Order: sequence, then C-alpha cells, then structure tokens
Amino acid sequence: MEHNEIDTLKDLANYLRCDIEFLESAVSYEYYVKDAGVDFKDSISKIIVSKFNIAKKGKTGGFRTVYQCWSHFLSSSLKILNTNLNEIFIPNQFSHGFVKGKNIQTNASCHLGKKLLLSVDIKNYFESISKDRICKSLEKLGFKKHVAEWISNITTLNNHLPQGFATSPTLANIVTQELDNELSLLCGDLITYSRYADDLYFSTNLDEISLAEITSIIENYGFNLNSKKTKFMSRGKKQYVTGLTVFDVKYPRISKRRKKNIRLEIYYLSKFGYKRHIRKKLIKSGMNPKDPDFKSHVSVEADITRDKLYGWLHFINAIEPDFAKKYYPKLKKAKQ
Repeated sequence: MEHNEIDTLKDLANYLRCDIEFLESAVSYEYYVKDAGVDFKDSISKIIVSKFNIAKKGKTGGFRTVYQCWSHFLSSSLKILNTNLNEIFIPNQFSHGFVKGKNIQTNASCHLGKKLLLSVDIKNYFESISKDRICKSLEKLGFKKHVAEWISNITTLNNHLPQGFATSPTLANIVTQELDNELSLLCGDLITYSRYADDLYFSTNLDEISLAEITSIIENYGFNLNSKKTKFMSRGKKQYVTGLTVFDVKYPRISKRRKKNIRLEIYYLSKFGYKRHIRKKLIKSGMNPKDPDFKSHVSVEADITRDKLYGWLHFINAIEPDFAKKYYPKLKKAKQ
C-alpha cells in the first residue's frame, strides 16, 4: 500500500508492521515519560519512554534532553516509519545531515576557499518543531490529514520532536525543507548555502553576508538563532564547517583539534575500556551511577562512542590515511 492510500488505523498498522492495539494507544498519546532514575511501577500496558539529560559540549554548557524508547513496539514502529519516510521524501541539495550519501565532508566541500564564511545555529532545533508543523509537512508529502495527525502523535512528545526518536532527524529535514529553499533564494548565485541539521553555513567571495536578512527569514519559519554560536570567519583565519577546515580549495581537512580529541578518546578507551571510560564521562556530566537506568545509558553511550570513532577514522582514512592507520588498531584493541 502506498502512503497516500492509508486511511484506517489498520492500514497504518500494516504500514508500520505493528500491533493494532499498540497503535491505538500510541495515536491517543498514551505515553508514560519517566525520568532517569525513577522506577516504573504503573500498568505494563503503558508505552514507556525514558527521559535523561546529557551535558552539552563546548563553552556554552548546559544539558540536552534525550528520550529513549523502552517499548519494543514503539522503537520498532519508529524505525520502520523512518525507513518509509526516507523512501518518499526527496531531500533538497542544501541538506547534508541525516541524508543518505551525504555527510560532514559533503557539507564542508560546499564552502572551500571562500573569502567569507558565516555559521549560525538554530536554538533548540527539535523542540522548535511542533506537532502541527509536522502534520502539515506530512500532508504535503501526500498523507491524508487524519493519518498525518496520527503519525504526528506517534512521533512527538509534549507537542514537539524529541531527541532520541529514530524519526526525529528525518522529520526535522522534512519540516525545514521550505526554509532551505527560501534561504537559497536569498543567497542567489553569489552566496553558497548548506545545512547540517541545526547548523547553517553561508560562504561567499563578497565582502559581506547579511545576517539580518538571514535571521528574519529563519524567524519567519518559527526558529530562533543561538547568538552565542553565530560566527563570521574570514579567509586567512580559522574557517570551520561541521568540524572540518575549509581553507584548502581542493578538499576539507581534519582540524588539529579534532585529531587531538580522537587521539585522547582512543587513549582513554585503550586504558580503561569502553564501559569504565563511559561511566566516568557520564558521572562527570552529572548522572547518578545509582540510577536504575545508569547501566542502560552506559551501554547506549558506549555504542554511540564506538560508532562515532570508527566513523571518524573511516572518514579520515580518505583524507589522511596515515593517521587512520595508526589509530585503527588501538581502537580495535579497546576492551568492550
């Protein structure tokens, strides 16, 4: 069945390959959101979602709230829905985050050797995307209105996109597509625009880029900029796009800071092993090791760290193979 033919809950259950009783609860918003460290003693029929805070990196500090699905039905349904959405949604040329065939390298490659570079960050990106905006975007994709409302209920918490749900990055790209298109019209042929999730980049060989016009368009779409992360970067000084330096006109390069961080992370993993190292990091970020969810968070973060480091080494191997070859063996020897 095509997505635009879905009409009943049974149709949607077949589309998501899930149990109809679960779906009835999900579309009715019967989620139980539990804080990390709080035991759940209510009805087992509840769809349980765990909420926990992770310290943000960088000088700005603070925490980001992440949600983890405890319900197998919810987790499975979101993954299947995400796969289905990616089959019908065609991303524009400007979006590079969470898009098949694109990555931080393709994003940085748009801005090589430019005279002026501007980077801006959308504040509370996922939280700024409401259930209503998701519903309208799904309708434009071809879903019937009531079906779009059901899907919006399944994929949101507290009326917005939650970080941690499998569908959130894709839905964010779908909602932000029109913003991308309008910003590209503003830029025209003389300014290059690209976006990686909530990070937006503009580069040119002109003397200036109008931050005021960019800000106005972004705010018209219901977003706000994080002024602390707005940066103008001139050629001859440090220019970074998604963590890569773009001074070279041929290809992006790995920054010294990035390589230092990778070396340090692999050193600690080699010395302590994944679980012990991640435990130390989570405790340092403010998590309580006595929380019932702590072991689960350690396991999740260990998987994320492993995938991230291997991903970086695979990427670096294409640009600086000597560095990658040196640290592959060290990472493989790290105790799980």
